[in-house]
Amino acid sequence: MVWLFLLALFLIFIVPAKFRLQTLGGIILLTLIGFFISQPEEEGAKEVRNIIPIEQIEFITVEFQPRPGVGQELVGEILNHSSYALTGLGIQLIIKDCIKNSEESQEICSVLEETRAHLSLFAPPKEKRKFKKRLYLRELHARGHIQWEYTILYTETRKRGFWERLSFFQG
Repeated sequence: MVWLFLLALFLIFIVPAKFRLQTLGGIILLTLIGFFISQPEEEGAKEVRNIIPIEQIEFITVEFQPRPGVGQELVGEILNHSSYALTGLGIQLIIKDCIKNSEESQEICSVLEETRAHLSLFAPPKEKRKFKKRLYLRELHARGHIQWEYTILYTETRKRGFWERLSFFQG
């Protein structure tokens, strides 16, 4: 960012004195345009979220694999039953420590960690795709066996471009 400021100062001083005001105005205008273009579109994000109902997304396989170093990796396959291309989804993971109760022959579980993650992927309509997401969890010291639960919080699809919205270009 600093180098852009220095470049702007250099341009102002290199331009002849009678054009410095116009050059400065042009730099300020370009800066404002760049700022507004680079800002995330919150309304656009709302437009593309939850177009695909959560019920139309199915996890086929999900595994948690330890990674060398820090973290674990969430690996699996997802099936998109919808007519839209899936470009991402949000999931909530709940990690539980479950101990079998010998008296009542049922499991007693306590939550070790709860986390949310965003999976960026591309799954065309009616197709399945593999995904991989590295998760950074704290060390899990379980007394019994670890049980994972995951739920889908939201789905995302690609926003249509200007040309795709025109009826002439739709198939």
